[in-house]
Amino acid sequence: MKDKQPKTRIQKKDDTPSKGMVVIPYVEGLAERLQRIFKKHNISTAIRPTNTLISLLVHPKDKQDIEQTNDVVYNIPCKRCDKSYVRETGRQFGTRLKEHKKDSETIAERKFTRANRKESTSEQHKSAITDHIAQENHVIECEGAKALDRDSNAFTRSIREAIQIRKKGAKAINRDEAY
Repeated sequence: MKDKQPKTRIQKKDDTPSKGMVVIPYVEGLAERLQRIFKKHNISTAIRPTNTLISLLVHPKDKQDIEQTNDVVYNIPCKRCDKSYVRETGRQFGTRLKEHKKDSETIAERKFTRANRKESTSEQHKSAITDHIAQENHVIECEGAKALDRDSNAFTRSIREAIQIRKKGAKAINRDEAY
């Protein structure tokens, strides 16, 4: 058997110094072409993989529970009709949901006669959803409540809320008709 000797490469030394270095992500076919173009202009290149094993396997942050999320635009559907309440809050979503639940339970506990119901339609409660519960004798579906959007800026969050209310149209239980 013949002993194989390692091949040695003879490198040409250019008199022109390198103009810099570029790191490009590996995209099959494209990265090699870019490397050739940069080489013509005396620019060194390094190709790095876009997906590494660690980026695919390791996720250092745990998923946050939706009820612990702040700065959300949320939706609470009604159990008895297809309407839903859309609102925004900078506080924790779970805390705000508990407040809505508590307000709706206090209204649901009241016994309405026809006269009381008529009187309650003119009465304005803490939120539009409690008005809906009092006027229509409906129940909110807290289990179906969900966050629609997130934004840490209060002004842009209110714009996102207005957009969501507009999307709902007549199916929105909101006082904010001015949006």
